[in-house]
Parts: sequence; structure tokens; C-alpha cells
Amino acid sequence: MEKMKKEIKNFSTRHKIQIILIVLAFALTIEIASISYIVYIKKHEKPLTVYETSTKFLTIYNTEVKPEEVTPPPEEPIEEKPIVIKKAPIDDKEDNEKKQNTEATPAKETTIEEAKSLYETDGTSIGIDVSKWNKTINWQEVAESGVEFAIIRCGYRGYGSGEIVMDPYFDKNIDEAIKNGIKVGVYFYSAAINEAEAIEEARFTTEVIKKYKITYPVVYDMEEFGSNARCGGKDKTTYTNNALAFLNYVKSKGYTPMMYANITDYKNHFDSSKFSNMKFWLANYATKTSYTGKYHMWQHSNNGSVPGISTAVDLNIAYFKFTDEAPAKQPVSQPEIATPENKEKITLTFKETNDTVRTISQADYFNDYNDTEKAGVIAANSVIYRKGISEDGSWSKVLFDGKEIYIKTASLTPETQN
Repeated sequence: MEKMKKEIKNFSTRHKIQIILIVLAFALTIEIASISYIVYIKKHEKPLTVYETSTKFLTIYNTEVKPEEVTPPPEEPIEEKPIVIKKAPIDDKEDNEKKQNTEATPAKETTIEEAKSLYETDGTSIGIDVSKWNKTINWQEVAESGVEFAIIRCGYRGYGSGEIVMDPYFDKNIDEAIKNGIKVGVYFYSAAINEAEAIEEARFTTEVIKKYKITYPVVYDMEEFGSNARCGGKDKTTYTNNALAFLNYVKSKGYTPMMYANITDYKNHFDSSKFSNMKFWLANYATKTSYTGKYHMWQHSNNGSVPGISTAVDLNIAYFKFTDEAPAKQPVSQPEIATPENKEKITLTFKETNDTVRTISQADYFNDYNDTEKAGVIAANSVIYRKGISEDGSWSKVLFDGKEIYIKTASLTPETQN
């Protein structure tokens, strides 16, 4: 036995180094295998959705954190420029309006009587369109001549500067036309180069006209297409979109939109199909138009003669007729009538009396001498204590049922006289 122990000890001593190396190799193999497994798992694992499971006693979160969602900042509303209403000078060189017609030579002079005999039938109406170029108008004579409506220029955009201004005759023209029973519409002479400017023109127009009874349409008039014009040289899409921006805006404000153009301009500079749901005002100075498309108003002469107007004037026939006048979108405010809520309060000074008075007959009393509604009545021949009387003698301050009230002095008489 001792010999065997000795042999084992000698064997262990001789092979100690080999045993250590075997143990280390085994441990290293396990470590490498573990690392390889972790790498494999990480490489093939799917992203986990973060969720939370909660009970009264336990909340479990999975370990994969979901990326934080970033909420984009809210879009800031586009701030519109305030509308500034400026009246143009009469001799404004920026005013470049000129009626154009390339389909016919200018019409011969036509009177309003001739226009009525030629075109007036049931369901149509006879009218004119005017601006500062027609100078001072006697609207009473115009109305007596049989004119039923007037399309009045409310403003224009300057030919060079691009400033929007009011026609210097607009207020007087529209006031007098309405006063004399002529129903009105308006037009704006545009020089917009883009949709933003067209909307600015529409905002100006609706701001200027909101206090008036606009029965006939609100019209977009664009005639400057030459390359030397501020708004000239654009393509058909730009001109069409500008017009639609203006017309859709005025429609959103409750007005009837209408497009104005002559045949050549409508064909060459606008996509007429885009205006199919709006009224169209055709300019064609002839006894019979060559236009085959749909139109709702015809400006058939730029050389009309109408009583009350010293210049030649445009004559129109509308293929629609209004029997009632439209209300204003925002009427001029009327003077405020005093009511119990807004009546100006007066202040009275009372002098002490400390006397006893009697009601002559049944008398009304008030909680305040400014009140218009009585608080109650006091029976005739009631004796009450008076604390004071106003310096003008109109009111007495008395005690009644334990409270201070006011009663007209004329309803009282001193107790000593009874």
C-alpha cells in the first residue's frame, strides 16, 4: 500500500505540468464557445417592440428601448399683411387701364335706348361699367335713362410700382348708384404677377366693398400681357392660376365671382376650361359677337352714350337679372341707441334732510336713481323717513323696509303738512 501511494505521488509530480495544461485548454475551449454563441445570437436576433405589462404587483419592461419619436414643430400660420386702403390721385400715372378689343373695330356710338331695344328681354338686364375715366357722373340721370346695373371699378394695382390703390371715384360712384336704385357689382384691374399678389388684390377688394350692397358680380380684370408690362410675359398657367386665386377668394367671402376678357386674351392667355363653374364677362365690340363659347355678360360697346355721363361709356347686357338687392356683408354700424346696459350714468349730489315724508299716492321706487326699471311700489299715504334730497330736487333718498331706496320727490309731501 505504501508502495502504491508512493508511485501515485511520483506520477503526479512527473505529470503535474501536463495536467495543468489540459485544464487550461479545456477552460479556454469553453470560453471560446461561449463567445461564439453570444456573437451568433446578437447577429441573428430581431429587434423587439417595447411594451409594458403592468399588474398591481408587477411591472415588466423588455430590455430593448424603442427610439423616441420626434414630433415635428407645428407649422406657423402665414401672417397676412394688413390691408391698407389708399385712394389713388386722379392723375395717377400708374393707372394703365385701357379696354382692348382685337376682334372688331370699335363700335359706333350706341345710346342706352338702342341697347335696350336691341337686347332687353325677360331675364336679362342692361348696364354700364365705369371708373375714374368716366369723370363725375350724375347717377340720377343714369337711373332715369333705364340703366339697371353698374359694374364699378373699386381699385387697381399700379402699373410700375405694384401698389394697390382705390379708384378715386369709387366711393362717390357706388354711393350714388345705390342711392338712385341702380344695383351694383365691382371690378378690380389687376397687375398681379403671382397667386399671392392676386389674393392680396382680392383681399383689398372685399375689404373695400364689404359695407356696400353688392348684388352683381365681383370681377377680375387682367389686360396687361405685353413683355414691357409689370405683369406681362407670363405663361397661360400663371395667368389662369392668378385669376382663379382672386375669384375663389371673393367667392369664399360670399360674392359672385366673374372673369372678364376679350376673345383673343381669353384664348391666348387663359385656360378657359378652368372657369367653367364661374360667370364669364365677354368684351367684344360688335353688333353680333363671333365668340362661340359660353358667356354670361356681354360688353358690346365701349362707345356708349348715356344721360348723366359726359364721356363715352361701356355698355353691357347681362343674361341674368336680379329683382332684389343683396345685403352688405358688413353694414356700416348705426349710432348706438342708449339702453339700460349702455346708457351713460349720471351722478347726483344729495344734501341731508333727516325728515319724515308721506307718499301722495302709490309711488314707484328704485334701487338706484339711474335705473329704468322700478324695484317696487309704496302704497299711498305711507309715512317714510327721508335721508336726503338731490340738489336739483328731483330725487329723494329714503329708508323703506330697512333698506335705502330712491323715489321721485314729486311723489312725496312733508309729513308736517298732513
